[in-house]
Amino acid sequence: MTDTILEDWAKRKDAEGVAWFDARDLARLGIPERLMTAMQNVQHTLRLRRSDKVVETQGQLDRFSVCGTE
Repeated sequence: MTDTILEDWAKRKDAEGVAWFDARDLARLGIPERLMTAMQNVQHTLRLRRSDKVVETQGQLDRFSVCGTE
């Protein structure tokens, strides 16, 4: 799941390195998990990998973003 989201992030990120994901994006990517479950899984995996990317919600409950911290 994390790799699928990161591949899509790389294609869709804006000039600031941010791409938002909502339930429609997860369905489009074939990810059956609920939004917050997917967000937590991606966040946990990125931390375990010591990635330079982070997951943020900025107070939103209907979407999350992946951001590069480079």
